Amino acid sequence: MITREAMLRVFLTAITIICLRLAGVSGVNIIDGTVAVPHSRPYIAFLIITKERQLEMCGGFLIYPNVILTAAHCKGKAITVILGAHYHSKNEKSQQRIPVQKMITHEAYNDMTLENDIMILKLQFNATITKEVKTIRLPSEDDHFGPGTTCLVAGWGLTSFPGNSSNVLREVDVKIQKRCDSASQICARGTGRKGTCDGDSGGPLVCQGRNNIPTAAGIMSYSNSYNCEDAYRSDVYVKVSAYLKWIKTKIKVSSSA
Repeated sequence: MITREAMLRVFLTAITIICLRLAGVSGVNIIDGTVAVPHSRPYIAFLIITKERQLEMCGGFLIYPNVILTAAHCKGKAITVILGAHYHSKNEKSQQRIPVQKMITHEAYNDMTLENDIMILKLQFNATITKEVKTIRLPSEDDHFGPGTTCLVAGWGLTSFPGNSSNVLREVDVKIQKRCDSASQICARGTGRKGTCDGDSGGPLVCQGRNNIPTAAGIMSYSNSYNCEDAYRSDVYVKVSAYLKWIKTKIKVSSSA
């Protein structure tokens, strides 16, 4: 007999494949990148977001066993997090599907300008830490990733523009740009067309921190060009180090509630 949970999983997978609407104002995924080594980015989360009339998708990343960071514009009526995915639409043994219990967006988030585009997702229960599911380090206040620093982005969004989203996790190297480096934002882009495109807002900009430990330096927010393949486009990320106090405070308050 097929259980209700199994039927729901099949339903969500089918809807994800057939009807998934790509999230983000000028969201993100990988143009001119490569397929990631399976489960080499164990912190990456695939978010299925229930909106009023459709499902949407975003990326995110695990920072505690029960906490995901993502972009505030990825908020919906409900969110299901998939961890441990390589092919997000397949029922891989490594995958963990966890409903979101609480969405905490920044109080000063502006959905027109995308200022303070950051959100904490409190999961209904802890993820099980495995070789395919792990947390990623957050930067310390004295970590500085300046212009020219090589970092990495990964996701399941468009691989060409216009085009289709990717069923498999893809990644690309990018460099931090000087043009929009500020107290709260980072810009980054690869050579030529390399960069992000519609479908993976909320994913991490991963740079090498202290002792070469992968560190979530940014959260993908938006881009300054509609065309993902524009060589002059900049992808804009929320600077995580600017929100460390906010993140810690909200997690503490949420845990004690």
